[in-house]
Amino acid sequence: MNSYYDTGILLKLYTAEPESARVQDFIRLRKDRIWVTDLHVAECVSALRLKAFRKECSEDEASAAIELLKADLQSGVLQVAEVDWSHTWQECRLLSDQFASRTGARTLDSLHVAAARLLGVKEFLTSDGRQGKLAHAIGLKVLDPTVK
Repeated sequence: MNSYYDTGILLKLYTAEPESARVQDFIRLRKDRIWVTDLHVAECVSALRLKAFRKECSEDEASAAIELLKADLQSGVLQVAEVDWSHTWQECRLLSDQFASRTGARTLDSLHVAAARLLGVKEFLTSDGRQGKLAHAIGLKVLDPTVK
């Protein structure tokens, strides 16, 4: 595993957002294997249901996107990374204590970066400024696939 995609980037594969085509092209060109954790899946499902709640899509569209996500998990398009969540939460607390006041990283930002660190990745892909600052602060290469 070389790269960690944050949930915001992953969602652009399952919803029509302004940057979706750019992210899809980015991933297609890299031919990356996309690794996800249980956190990614839970956040994606929640975000898709929230899009329906906010009337950004219909319930049927949200359900279809969730089914596509599940199908990609079952078929191996998305690879599940096993995470020791107790250790990851400990790392999250350490990162928050050390960097939150400088980066503005929130708990879920720190949790993703902690997971990436413990999974041993070299790259962190995000369009979230706070996550990017935190990932950079711990030595990860940060890429934003939403920009050219």
